[in-house]
Amino acid sequence: MWNSYCMFSNEHYSIAVTVLTALLTGGFLMLFIENRHIGDNVVNRYHFIMTPFMHRLSNFFKFISSAKIYYVINRADKEVYVHDFKSLLDKMGKYAHPCIMSGQDYPCSKFSAQELEMLCDDINRIWYYWDDKHNYMQGHYVYETDRAERFATLGHEYLKEVFPKEFDGEKFSMALISDVSGKFYTDVWQPIQHVPFQYEYWQKKDHKFKELSIFTICTSLITLALILLLRYLLPMWIPTLLVIICMASLGYTLFEMIKLDDLSKNIFR
Repeated sequence: MWNSYCMFSNEHYSIAVTVLTALLTGGFLMLFIENRHIGDNVVNRYHFIMTPFMHRLSNFFKFISSAKIYYVINRADKEVYVHDFKSLLDKMGKYAHPCIMSGQDYPCSKFSAQELEMLCDDINRIWYYWDDKHNYMQGHYVYETDRAERFATLGHEYLKEVFPKEFDGEKFSMALISDVSGKFYTDVWQPIQHVPFQYEYWQKKDHKFKELSIFTICTSLITLALILLLRYLLPMWIPTLLVIICMASLGYTLFEMIKLDDLSKNIFR
């Protein structure tokens, strides 16, 4: 009788160990290798969209940095719009300094989605100020177009990196700065403005999935260790329950991986 029970018990624990080993092997393969494939695909698509955008954004900043120095406010002028406009140009121009010093564009990871949205809203405000408020600003500032044309060679090169043909041959002026800003917002930013937010949403889902995967694998490892070390001390129902929990955890993790894969196929569209 005792021998039969021991044989049954050993067979029971052997099955539990086999199932856990299969769960761990399959878990590692599916949860990490497949998830990495999904993640690499999303990241590559994100960079495919955002790298050209960041190149144009970086050169826009450099264009503003070059063009704004010829915008001169009349001495002791108190007109609020001209000062607000200058502050806005100075703010945009400051973003050019790291790009000019390094000779490189901003990386895709430099700004969060919210920061990019705020930056592009400020870019649109440049157009708004000139389009809506320039009548109030007339006589309160001078834009030195002739001086800009003599010394702003790099400014034209930066502009060509943003819009290769649209403003070819245009002289530096406040109208040009306004037109470039408005076109950047409508033609460059708005078509892809959903992409950074969708990418951040996917990153959060991917992070939660990785946490769930680690929990599943750790649970299986702990259960396997308990069975191997305490097999003669534990009632048979405990390993059975633990194995069922591990199987359910892996099943739920696979379900979440399928949802993450579906999400990765539908974003950026």
